[in-house]
Amino acid sequence: MAQVAVRQYEEDEPLQDVEADQQAEEITAEAEIKDTNDSASAKTSEGEEIYYHYTVDTKDPDPWLKTHRYKILAVLMAIGLAVAGNFLYGEHQKNVLTASYVAAPKIDDLYYLDFRLMQDNLRPTEKYRMAKVSDITGNVITLNYSSYFYPQKHELNETIRYAQLRFEKFFQEKRNNFTIAELQGMIESGAIFLVRRPDGNMLDGNLVVPDKQFEATSVFIPGNKENLAGLEHLKYETTKALAFDEFKTSADFGYAPGQVNLAQMYLTGTGVEKDVIEALAWFKKGSLQGYEPAILKYGIVCGQVESCTIEDFYQELVKAGVNIEFSKTAVN
Repeated sequence: MAQVAVRQYEEDEPLQDVEADQQAEEITAEAEIKDTNDSASAKTSEGEEIYYHYTVDTKDPDPWLKTHRYKILAVLMAIGLAVAGNFLYGEHQKNVLTASYVAAPKIDDLYYLDFRLMQDNLRPTEKYRMAKVSDITGNVITLNYSSYFYPQKHELNETIRYAQLRFEKFFQEKRNNFTIAELQGMIESGAIFLVRRPDGNMLDGNLVVPDKQFEATSVFIPGNKENLAGLEHLKYETTKALAFDEFKTSADFGYAPGQVNLAQMYLTGTGVEKDVIEALAWFKKGSLQGYEPAILKYGIVCGQVESCTIEDFYQELVKAGVNIEFSKTAVN
């Protein structure tokens, strides 16, 4: 029995040593935690803050970037200059087209206006406006302003994008007459900052003329066919003489639009020798039929001829039974 007791004692002794070591480690860990807390509390009590310090590796992690950084900067600068140059070239092209369109205007040209340079006492949101060339009589261009103002430039293009120009009332009826020289002065002042010309009644993929202009009629009208043929010949430089012949035939039939187009050719000297008096005579024939464009054009040309009296012209129209709408003939 004594041997058994000794063996049991020898086997239990290592277990007691392990437990003693674990207790010693726990006591040491608790002492370290306590020392750390005491140190932190001591620093806090002294008003010092605890910071975490990081080290930054200033060495370039990619030697290739360090070697080629100047080339990369040069490429980026070249791209920036190319983008800026392309933008400036596009703006220059727009300015060139604007000047050319004003020098040789056409019906339905669209003018982008900064109305702040044309009129005072506007509201804060009344900045930009669109205008449309509705008539050309010699050197006088007739513009109709849009019924709306816009606070930002890009909204003028949005009116085309959303096909708002197709509405009949988009442009006011009031006519505003300018000479080509006056319009060129408006370009220099910045009042006209862009002119756009529709291609086949289309601009940016949208129609820019009122729908009613496409209405067709099957009623035969003497002189209508010749007038349309004259308009087609007028599009080409080599057939303008034929246009005069067609307009003359149409005018002799008594067709008012043909008479007006014939008068236009006399007024500008296109396809025939320039003759303002003959132009006035044909405008008057169209006016006596109550044709509004003829009345308006006669008034414009009459104001440029010293021997012409507009009051006598209106009295003659009244005697002929023509109903004159003076509100539409009012101009600025």
